[in-house]
Amino acid sequence: MAVTDVGVAAGGLGKTVAAAIVQFNKAAVAPPTITMVPAQKGTNTVAIPVYSKVGVGSVTNSASGAEETTGSATSITTAAVSLEVLRNNIFAQITDLAAYGNSDALMVNAGKVLGNAVAAEFDNHVCNLLDNFATTAGAATTTLSFNDIMDAVANLIKNDAPRPYSAILHPLQVFGSYGLTTEVASTVTEQSKGALSGGSAIGDQFRAGFVTALGGVDIYTSPQVIGSSDHHTGAIFAKTALGCGYIDFGGGNFIQLETQRQAQEAAEDVVANGYWAVAETVDLHGVTLNTETS
Repeated sequence: MAVTDVGVAAGGLGKTVAAAIVQFNKAAVAPPTITMVPAQKGTNTVAIPVYSKVGVGSVTNSASGAEETTGSATSITTAAVSLEVLRNNIFAQITDLAAYGNSDALMVNAGKVLGNAVAAEFDNHVCNLLDNFATTAGAATTTLSFNDIMDAVANLIKNDAPRPYSAILHPLQVFGSYGLTTEVASTVTEQSKGALSGGSAIGDQFRAGFVTALGGVDIYTSPQVIGSSDHHTGAIFAKTALGCGYIDFGGGNFIQLETQRQAQEAAEDVVANGYWAVAETVDLHGVTLNTETS
């Protein structure tokens, strides 16, 4: 059993103890971009109904003087995406000496680290679905361009995907010489890069680090986006493309932190639990975006 051992300022005598530096994963990107449905008390499965579209060809057009004409009954079909909510957890064991003999807020910071790890795992589950959409844009051998984003948006609009649209991309798909930032570069040599050069997007990039919305798409980055050494696979999608069933611990929070006493070991277990399940709901409401990153 691994025991968390932090030797920072034990006792603290003759020392100035600074504020702790806690390393966190970039997490909690995905929840606002997908359909989140809390499981009602007494259930552990969430069913998300998905209604099929009815084409305009099913509408009966009455001729002049024949307003009483009615067509055949139209079938409205629905399918349910069922999500069994499951536990995702991590824990650390902290001894009394580590906690009480330490000037750092060890228990508090340990809880934050574990909760953040569970939140990053949620993003990981969502990002692993981004490669499943039937519609694709970009290519593993080309740099991400503004035109790739517009191709994805065009497909979403064509398939009646409701706005807003979000993109979850790997940081390398956004920043650097192979990322979307090349679209606002002043000098470029490949493809359509620099399409936004000279526009207000340049000012946004220098002030905020990047344009946070482009072409009506809110852009998020996550290192959990899957890929290889030279390309990564993100996606642009509507909230209806992916669904999540989860246990709500209050205010939409799906992560619970608890402690448990281990008297024999003179230690506390710090446990972070997250209860959720994610799945694709409407395939045509998402577009996979596979691009070169190195």
